[in-house]
Formats: sequence, C-alpha cells, structure tokens
Amino acid sequence: MANFTPTTNAEAIPTIIAQETLKLFPGYLNLAKFVSKDTDWTGQDFATYGQTLNIVKPGTITSQTKASGSNYTNQAATADKLTVTLNQHKYISLLQEDITEMLQKPDLQQAYARNAAIVLAEEIETYLFGLHPNVTYTESFDATSATTIETSFLGIRSRFARNKIPQSMPKSAFLETSIIDKLLTVEKYSRGDYIGNTEAVRTGAVRTIYGINIFESQVVPTSGSPVCYHNIACTPYGIVLVNRPMPLSGNGKGVRMVNFTEPMTGITFRLTEGYDLDAGGLVTRLETVYGASVADPKHIIEVEST
Repeated sequence: MANFTPTTNAEAIPTIIAQETLKLFPGYLNLAKFVSKDTDWTGQDFATYGQTLNIVKPGTITSQTKASGSNYTNQAATADKLTVTLNQHKYISLLQEDITEMLQKPDLQQAYARNAAIVLAEEIETYLFGLHPNVTYTESFDATSATTIETSFLGIRSRFARNKIPQSMPKSAFLETSIIDKLLTVEKYSRGDYIGNTEAVRTGAVRTIYGINIFESQVVPTSGSPVCYHNIACTPYGIVLVNRPMPLSGNGKGVRMVNFTEPMTGITFRLTEGYDLDAGGLVTRLETVYGASVADPKHIIEVEST
C-alpha cells in the first residue's frame, strides 16, 4: 500500500472536492435529469461558448397501403435539424490558500462540494425553465380546491393525449411549492388508505397522478401581478439539453485539465487545477458549456398557476 503524506494528500484535495461535487450534483436536479441529452464525444474539435450546433432529429415517418400485386414504396429516411447555441458557460472557481485547514476538516470539504453542486444545479434548472416562452401548448392549474386540482390534472393528461403522446411514454410535471403543498392536503393523493402507502406523509412528496410523475421545483419562473407561475409538464422529448466537452489547451502549461461526464445526468464538465502565483493558492475550477431548446412542441406543456 502506498504511503500518504500531508503533501500528497494536499495535492488530492481539489480533485476530492470536485469528485464529491459531481457525486452530489444529480441529487439537486429535477428537470435536467428528465430531458433529452445531446453530448457528442466523437467530433474532432471541442466546443466553445457561443458555438451554434445543428442537432439531428428524425423526420416524419408515414405508413403506406400495400395493394395486391404492386411494388412496395420506400420512404427515404430524412432528418430534421434543430439549431441550438451553446449560450451558457457556467463555472465555479475555488481558491484554497490554506490546504492544511482542508486536510484537518473533512466536513469542510463536504460543505464546499455540497454548495458547489447546489449552485450548478440551480443554474441549469433555471435555464431550462426559462424556455417556457417557446412552449406552444399551455394549460391552467387551479389549486383552489380538490375539485379544481382534479380538473387541472385531467387537463394536462388530456393535452398529452390530444397531442398523441403514447400512454406508455414517461411524463413528468415540475411544479412550484404551493401546488405541492395543496396536493399534500388532498386525501386521495396523500392518505395511505388511498394510495396504498404512507410515503406522501413521510417524505412530503406526491409521486404520480394520472400517469404523470410529480416533482417539486424551487426555481419555477414567475411573471406579472398577481404572480403567475410557469410550471412545466413534459416527456423526455420536450426539451433537448446540448452539452459538449471543452478544450484542454492548458495541459502541459502549468495546469491540469480533464473533461468528464457525470453518468446520471449525461452532463460534461471540465476540471482545471493549478497554482495561482498572484493569489498564492491552489485553484480548482469546475465548468460546463451548454444550450437547450424545445425539441418537439407536442411533448411539452406550460402549466400556468397563480
């Protein structure tokens, strides 16, 4: 077994914090875990902020009628292109002057990692919710009573059905806190004798209503007065989150850089480590560049509530 000294441990601290951040990161995401991802590691060039990418999605497929004695008619496989700009470059950069303090306080390492994970997750979630002005379909949600809540969920379910979304396709609603609070007061969504368990009371969460998975979000955008909340219900094909590896041009020039993908979310990050002569400390930088777009308008609904 290798012998570890304070020096070697100190060098490992930035990597440990970055790894712990990425381990915690998925736990603070809702919408970003559910949407489609487009992360390409096959290209020759790394991506940069502001770059515009053409994302290929399948074109329309039609069925045909075979007449007796006639030849088959083949449909050429076509693809549509969705243009997405990598217009978000988010990073966290930590300067650590006193490595000894980090070595002596593992809880401090965990706290830095937790806070970094929360900040990055909130940035991505807020950006995705910000696509709501581009959503074609809108349903209203009235949480006044158990009856209006029921009618509202049936409206969301019916909209997916009218948009010809298969019943078996996963559907989720990402709702602001006051809606979740109201749901927890409705017996049929929370009482054990209705739903078969006491999970809603234990966890403060409602899982599924009419085939729609329910998630609480703290970053639902608002507008107007009185306030209107712009919640989102969608399938994985409603939004595409586009993300690419970043250049590693600093390697061999006094810093260490590496790209890696967080496996649960599919989001790629670049980790940079190096000593800052001016600041007199070790710098750890975790960053990602991404963009997003509504992918298939029929697969996403803006759910407005007040």
